[in-house]
Amino acid sequence: MLLNPPGEVSDALVLQLIRIGCSVRQCWPPPDQFDLHVDVIFTGIFQNRHHEEIGALVTSAHPRPTIVALVEYESPAVLSQIIELECHGVIIHPLDAHRILPALVSALRVSKELTKLKQKNEQLQERLLGQADVNRAKLLLMNAQGWNESEAHAFLSQEAMKSRRTLLETAQIVIKQNDQTKKQTIK
Repeated sequence: MLLNPPGEVSDALVLQLIRIGCSVRQCWPPPDQFDLHVDVIFTGIFQNRHHEEIGALVTSAHPRPTIVALVEYESPAVLSQIIELECHGVIIHPLDAHRILPALVSALRVSKELTKLKQKNEQLQERLLGQADVNRAKLLLMNAQGWNESEAHAFLSQEAMKSRRTLLETAQIVIKQNDQTKKQTIK
């Protein structure tokens, strides 16, 4: 998808993308949403004009497309917009046909790696939250049963295997049971 006003730059970019085998649609002004899946967006950066529309369009797309910025000149506002849009690549005017394919390949690689890193980060965050629950369950068992940490861990592991649940699920059950016991004691 090319989000850039019609003109010489847009025409040259569309022709080069078609030459290298891409299916290209040009759209101006930016639509409210995509009516079909978009893998890559080439978008002009316009000194605060259309920035919010382009940003909203990019963030509404799932999965998030690769973004390549088309920049006429560098200024603090333009650089800020490139960062805010989380662009994966930049092409500076005037267009050089020999720089489009390398910029596209590089942007796709950066986008793919960034997506992998974000997914890995989410998984690690979930594991950290899960580990906090496991540690809390162990502490509850240690206090209630007078066990040390390895005994509490062994108990959770055995219960998980017996019930065919994960260690985290078993820990969450222990925590829930403890919370229910506390509520009943308070009443």
